[in-house]
Amino acid sequence: MSEQTTVSPCCITGHIHQGEPLGSFEVIHGLRTYVSNPKPTEGKQNTVVLISDIFGVDLINTKLVADEYAGNGWKVLLPDFLEGDAIDHNLLNSIVPNLRVQAEATVASKAVDSAKMAAAMGPWVAKHREAVSKPIIENFFKALRADPSTGKIAAVGFCWGGRYALVLSQDDSPARVDIGVAAHPSFLVNDDVKPITKTPVAVFKGTADAMMTDEALDQVEDILRNNLGDKFVAKKYPDAVHGFAVRGDLENGKEKAQKEEVTKDIVDFVSKYFN
Repeated sequence: MSEQTTVSPCCITGHIHQGEPLGSFEVIHGLRTYVSNPKPTEGKQNTVVLISDIFGVDLINTKLVADEYAGNGWKVLLPDFLEGDAIDHNLLNSIVPNLRVQAEATVASKAVDSAKMAAAMGPWVAKHREAVSKPIIENFFKALRADPSTGKIAAVGFCWGGRYALVLSQDDSPARVDIGVAAHPSFLVNDDVKPITKTPVAVFKGTADAMMTDEALDQVEDILRNNLGDKFVAKKYPDAVHGFAVRGDLENGKEKAQKEEVTKDIVDFVSKYFN
């Protein structure tokens, strides 16, 4: 399986959200994990596992998203698959990805953004290459599956984590999930989705996403539509930028609406196959 490693400044852009997370951290299957489960049930409980973007489990945005999903009666886990090595959250404050700023960016400012991105992302991508990260992720999901209290499992991944949500959906995955969802995936290639012929999957991205073009999603859609039929969903959100499902500007009405729309779309998709 090939792994694309081309990165873009949009990988380290975004806004830090405000709120008070409802869950707490526990060590689960060897990993520090944020757990949001306001409605625990006896017996088996359907579980959503979020695979974070490069900013990891301590970014408040992702914990708040976990809480939103948990409000549907699911157990939601956000494991630290990066093992404490997330990209510095301060980069979110230094580079803002909304469309106004993109339009006003100068050649000089774009050069600065690219330099910051290269300094942050180059070593990080090498350290968290697939040979390192994939076993960590798979081992967690295998242990979760072996837990008798676990019902169906959905993997929902964002950016870097989006690709792994689909890798876990492959027919021959030793940790195959029941549902896979990728929100604005990074580094996804066609070979990643060709082996998915059973697991319902969805891919959601914005048309202004520099990490995955509309044409790239069209190719993925052709493959998965042929493999899965109506068990596959793809959707493009007009003008939405990379990371919009987690890191959008909630003070910008359009970006807030996009974030709320994709959250509903993910919840609806997972709900359909959890039932």
